[in-house]
Amino acid sequence: MTNNYGFGGDEVHEESSWRYLIGIFLATLILSAILLFYYVGPTVDDINGTVPSPTVSEDIVEINLDEHQFKVPANYTVFPRERRGGEVSSLSLYALWPTMTGYGPAWKLEFIDNDPDTRRIDIVVSLRSTSFTELDRIETLYLPHTIDKRGARTPYGLNRHTFRQERDNVPTNGYADTTLFLGQATDNQTMALFCYNEVPTIPSPECWREYELNKDISIIYRYKRPYLAEWREIDERVRQFILDLTK
Repeated sequence: MTNNYGFGGDEVHEESSWRYLIGIFLATLILSAILLFYYVGPTVDDINGTVPSPTVSEDIVEINLDEHQFKVPANYTVFPRERRGGEVSSLSLYALWPTMTGYGPAWKLEFIDNDPDTRRIDIVVSLRSTSFTELDRIETLYLPHTIDKRGARTPYGLNRHTFRQERDNVPTNGYADTTLFLGQATDNQTMALFCYNEVPTIPSPECWREYELNKDISIIYRYKRPYLAEWREIDERVRQFILDLTK
């Protein structure tokens, strides 16, 4: 064995070159893992369950909005966070028209694509943000901004109302790019159905209705305009679907 001594008599220890190679390897491994996670790993939204992701599970999930409970089969839910159950601020659902079935592999494209003729109905259940009822909104917010309050009769039993076009110094209610349809639903309530106007850039716009489930909860549902002629049946089935979730 030989001892090496430097100036002053201090012993000099030779460092192994393997230590540096191992250090470089570990640093490279950690950096690669970080980059891999950044590019292909789950995002914050993925972790929080706020990215739309269908499931075939039909397990019942108990979801609460304030004091109101909904028992929902998982394959009707849009976001993974809602499948955890418990308290939520809003509930996003979808179902396939006309069967009102939840997600399944056979209808994958209907649920995840936005084709002009998709039969998916999107439904959002949320806490009411105003005391205005649907009828209040019709009388005070919608009709005063239409060209003719009498409207025009359509072949499928709705009255069509056209909103004034937005111009400088002429206030509107923000619905200038939509058409209002008023009709009598099967529960004898006057309902307001909106449809975006058809334009070349949007060949199949959506129609939607907002109504009050009770004093605390409001419902908004949407579907493609090609199904407007079936508005009464869609409305009845959606309302019954929501009621079934509360039993």
